[in-house]
Amino acid sequence: MINSLAKLLVAVAMAGTLTACGRGEEIAACGEDESAADAPAEAASPIKLTAGIQDIMLDMIDPSADFLWESVSVTETAQGVEEKQPRTDEEWAEVRKHAIILAEAANLILMEGRHVAREGKVLGDHGTPGNLTAEEAEKAIAADRATYEGFGQALHDVGVAFLEAAEERNPKAIMDAGETMDQVCEGCHLKFWYPGQKIPAFPDQAPEAH
Repeated sequence: MINSLAKLLVAVAMAGTLTACGRGEEIAACGEDESAADAPAEAASPIKLTAGIQDIMLDMIDPSADFLWESVSVTETAQGVEEKQPRTDEEWAEVRKHAIILAEAANLILMEGRHVAREGKVLGDHGTPGNLTAEEAEKAIAADRATYEGFGQALHDVGVAFLEAAEERNPKAIMDAGETMDQVCEGCHLKFWYPGQKIPAFPDQAPEAH
């Protein structure tokens, strides 16, 4: 009697499992289906890319880079040496602001899926001899993405160096970061923007005419 009751309970339990999973399906398969159902679905990215790399360069990176370059300088004049540097809280706050813009804009140009130019747009210097078109620049970046990302990361690090210099109010560190930024920007542009551009020689470097 007890054995019969036990068998009945087992049969009921199995029947309930089969009903929940669907008639005719294996119990193991049912377990797999439940696990798949419990797995979280991959969420769609909330990021919507609007600007092209050119837009970020023109409207974020270039203005901030120019401001940071010009924030500290030493100029010799007939009247003596002129030293320019931030001195007030407000002036140092401006340096800090542009440093943050530079660092984070460097991240923006590295985002996957961002095109060199917006759809239907051409680069501002399109047609300049030696310069790549937007399509050519995009192909160059895709062909050597690692180098492109290396330049972007280096630019971000320069932005961080400016930020630390601003927070420490260190004019010398601002100038040092400016020299590094010049090298990073020029290196990236020579590879991905205007690799064929001919830079005119200075008069004393021009070949002699025969």
